[in-house]
Amino acid sequence: MRLEFRVLGPLRARCDGREVDLGRPQQRAVLAALLLAPGQLVPTDRLVEGLWGEDDTRWPKDPAGQIGTHVHRLRRALGGPGLLVAAAGGYRLAAPREAVDLFRYEGTVTEAVALRHRDPARAREALAAALGAWEGVRALDGVPGPFAERTRERLAAGRLAVEKTLLDLNLALGRHADAVEPLAGLAAAHPQDEEVHRLHLLALYRCGRTAEALAAYEALRERLDRELGLEPAQAVVELAERIRRGETPVLLRRLPRPGQLPPDIPDLVGRAGLVRRAEQALRAAGGPPGGESSPVVGLSGPAGCGASALAVHVGHAVQDAFPDGQLYASGGEADAVLAGFLRALGERPAGSAPIGELTAHYRAALAGRRVLVVLDEVADPTPLLPAVSGCAAVVTGAAPEMLPAEAVRLTVGPLEPNDAHELLARIVGVERISREPAAVTELAGLCGHLPVLLRTAATRLAARPRWSVADLVRWLAERG
Repeated sequence: MRLEFRVLGPLRARCDGREVDLGRPQQRAVLAALLLAPGQLVPTDRLVEGLWGEDDTRWPKDPAGQIGTHVHRLRRALGGPGLLVAAAGGYRLAAPREAVDLFRYEGTVTEAVALRHRDPARAREALAAALGAWEGVRALDGVPGPFAERTRERLAAGRLAVEKTLLDLNLALGRHADAVEPLAGLAAAHPQDEEVHRLHLLALYRCGRTAEALAAYEALRERLDRELGLEPAQAVVELAERIRRGETPVLLRRLPRPGQLPPDIPDLVGRAGLVRRAEQALRAAGGPPGGESSPVVGLSGPAGCGASALAVHVGHAVQDAFPDGQLYASGGEADAVLAGFLRALGERPAGSAPIGELTAHYRAALAGRRVLVVLDEVADPTPLLPAVSGCAAVVTGAAPEMLPAEAVRLTVGPLEPNDAHELLARIVGVERISREPAAVTELAGLCGHLPVLLRTAATRLAARPRWSVADLVRWLAERG
């Protein structure tokens, strides 16, 4: 039995070439949530919230029962034993990722962007083919519920990024006449998107319409000043100046490559297994199309366990898999962090934009790039997760419900005694530590074998060469 699903437009399913009747809109909403996590368990409560929202006063009398009814009807419609199963408080659709048009589309986009500077002609063909997979302009068209709406917003932002990249490539390949009208339409639909306007100015100029290009620039400058109190971005200003001087503008815009990770800790010990598991999960983002689209690794543990240092270390270890950069945030509110990330990615967010709009722009800016996001103790990491193919995230200190169901969750505990001794020896010196094994064991116990406390104690001891380990133990004991 061959199943195919389409979400890039109206939700549709075909079985061995035959169109499947997917039933009522709410039934389709349940299928949509399962399709976007193929092969993964989707908890019932997540399906309930995705269909009726988080406000339980708006839920029907028996929401879980209604979800079960929808699943039962979908199972009958799709056929195939074992395709749609109930397990551990949720449901799983055992469909391969390649059966869903969205994942094939994202894989093609990832391949195309990788070719963008090396072989722009092939990249253009691939992006045009990817956009050809859409039926209409709205994903999950007609599917109700907050989950479907959020997905529509995310995919619309990603599609805009792909359209801009395709038009940029058209200009680089000399297809200016083909790009003018589509860019005019995008500029009208997105009046504050300065990258669209930059491309439109360039297309007009390349078609010999210099006066129109400069008039469009002046209109943009006046609108930004009136609505946002801003001047156009430097790239747009520089393009307008080149056009005025009759110079040849640069065609392909080089995107910024953020490198925000703090320095790695050279003496990380006792975490090799955790590092290996985190690396394996994160590198799936840089694998061939059809793998995990946006892996998330969550690190959690008691205060002082060193989860923050481990997150940074892992980020450095996988830098080669994310050649388009690394974003990092420690603490802070999601909207402020989003604005900073957008600036690092070469965008300029409006100061008054709501967080939903910022998130959509953020994911559009990440579309087609391979970027790692490290979030350390950020209050609400959800809007900051990349959720686009080719990117990944490491998150510390997040409550379990803040992470996607498919996130890899790793517990960071105290160090083993031998590892605690090794950490002390690396900072204080092997000779001093080996002279007092009993005192070292006592010191490690006083620190709870926690790396942060061990590091603090070792730094204090290293700064006092005349102290013995026993002296430090007595000093710590006196202070409780």
